[in-house]
Amino acid sequence: MSKYLDQILELLTDARPDYISGQTIAEQLNISRMTVKKAMDQLKAEGFSIDSIHNKGHQLKTLPPTWHNGILASIFKHQSLIEHFQTYPSVDSTQQVAKKAILNDDRTMLILSDEQTAGKGRFKRVWQSSKGKGLWMSLVLRPNIPFSMLTTFNLFMSLAISEAIQSLSTSKVEIKWPNDIYIDGQKVCGFLTEMVANADGIEAVICGIGINLNHDVEDFDDTLRQTATSVKLHYGQNVNRYDFLEHLMQCIDVRYQQFLTEPFTTIKDEYIQRSNIWNKPLRFTEGKQQFYGKVIEIDDQGFLLVVDGNGDFHRLMSADIDF
Repeated sequence: MSKYLDQILELLTDARPDYISGQTIAEQLNISRMTVKKAMDQLKAEGFSIDSIHNKGHQLKTLPPTWHNGILASIFKHQSLIEHFQTYPSVDSTQQVAKKAILNDDRTMLILSDEQTAGKGRFKRVWQSSKGKGLWMSLVLRPNIPFSMLTTFNLFMSLAISEAIQSLSTSKVEIKWPNDIYIDGQKVCGFLTEMVANADGIEAVICGIGINLNHDVEDFDDTLRQTATSVKLHYGQNVNRYDFLEHLMQCIDVRYQQFLTEPFTTIKDEYIQRSNIWNKPLRFTEGKQQFYGKVIEIDDQGFLLVVDGNGDFHRLMSADIDF
């Protein structure tokens, strides 16, 4: 009977906020009313908030705090960006799962987990991924583009992510070039983009995204409490992860299509206005080279132009920046 749970969850989610009758569910899935009732009882026993009224049907009152395939199927059925998704209660890293998943699968896909035990950010930094507190995901895209275009991919994605977070934050959401997201000087999101390619071109772009959604201050380690924040701390209440994910993917879809069809100059002014790297001394690390300087501009290819303390100019494609 449990094999029908995802399908029933999808129908319940489709019907929200209305009720759907047990008879309708039974007819659509070609199962008995008794099977529907047993499935509802099982869902309720697992903690789902379902209102069941005689002669009216069943209503999924609230979306749960954990990921379920049936609910995601309902949310994503009307979009074209994601062809396949996988959910997990815990993984070492969604990025590692994505890399394995694409070996024999050429679809675009989304990998979601309630927890990561070995999440990594840029430069192999550890990313704390508390269970149920954030959005830990990897997005696999299949752009048919030349290698040269990838230099601006992160900039388009940064705008998409910052827009989704800004829809909930009472404070300004900012970008630290090229792909860290900040609120009030504290980091709320980081993402890592990796390319899979062969001699013929790009096979896939895997974008691993970690967003602190529902962390309270005490959820962060002592070493992070001064530098990290969450969306909840600037929203004033818990964020429903399904609602946020749906909005985030809509923002990403818009910016991804823009990335594929328009140059960076189209969004350059937006990106500059959203950036938090202006008019301040910064420390830059590029490979083994480290220097202090100030940002002069972001050029039309998305490179960062910096002048150091000696008056020398640097054109950076990717670097670690410290305030």
